[in-house]
Amino acid sequence: MAVKTCINIPDDIFNDAKKLSDNFSSLVTEALREYMRKKKIQKALSSFGKWEKREETSGDIVNKMREKDKRRNADRHR
Repeated sequence: MAVKTCINIPDDIFNDAKKLSDNFSSLVTEALREYMRKKKIQKALSSFGKWEKREETSGDIVNKMREKDKRRNADRHR
């Protein structure tokens, strides 16, 4: 499935892009995929170490959240 959209691109960037590829849509799609891949990596890297300062394990935190919401899920941490 594809979605048509309208975006504004500066003329110089558009002209340089057209020199690189005859299929502008494919070029933009490839560029967006690469951009999103890099953003996901940055997000993952920025989260490293955020849990190490907590006294509780992530499993303990999840189990407390389940208790708070009165969920009857199995205690998967044990």
